[in-house]
Amino acid sequence: MTKLSAPRACRWWAECREKLRHLRLRGAVGAYADGQLTGARHTRVAAHVARCWACSGELLALRLMKASIRGHPHRAPTSLTEFRIRRLAGRIAGTSAPPGP
Repeated sequence: MTKLSAPRACRWWAECREKLRHLRLRGAVGAYADGQLTGARHTRVAAHVARCWACSGELLALRLMKASIRGHPHRAPTSLTEFRIRRLAGRIAGTSAPPGP
């Protein structure tokens, strides 16, 4: 077994530490996209996303999907109550009811 030189060992440790940080923060990208993180956690995830191409790509994809779903005309109602109100309004107006959940 060979001993690692000091610069090589430091570089290896830095890469290992960054991979561990990536694994810990990767699960928080969805919460970050939704704006659910606050304080230090928000700051750490924002800094990670700024330098990690995989997580920044995932964040971009999540934001695009959410924007697409919000803008889609046939998206599902936000609640069962809203669906029931729309169905009742459709029945009263004599039009077909919106698709169900």
